Amino acid sequence: MREDRLTLIEACDKAADIISHSRHLDKLYRKAVGSLGEGELRNNILTMVTDAIQDERLRDEVLVSNDNMLGFMCGVWIQFLLLEIGEVKKDNLQKLAQKAFMTLQRNTSIH
Repeated sequence: MREDRLTLIEACDKAADIISHSRHLDKLYRKAVGSLGEGELRNNILTMVTDAIQDERLRDEVLVSNDNMLGFMCGVWIQFLLLEIGEVKKDNLQKLAQKAFMTLQRNTSIH
């Protein structure tokens, strides 16, 4: 059975809902809505997404399934909220992500 494909707008809204389950990200989301408004905030996210998927290889990876699209969209939301609203420095975010991935690799067992 073929899954119904999400539109970019639907995926954007679902991803916003998903990331809002994190107390810290929800706080940043509310701050962003307060300063930008919901429409401009969503427009900024969708602009980042459409700019990113201009790369054909990335587009093929992201648009292959709803799960991939939602995962990508959550990543865009998190990056935007941390960098633009939370004022986290890009270098610090990259170091944090590397540390998280290294921890995941150590904790993943190979069968």
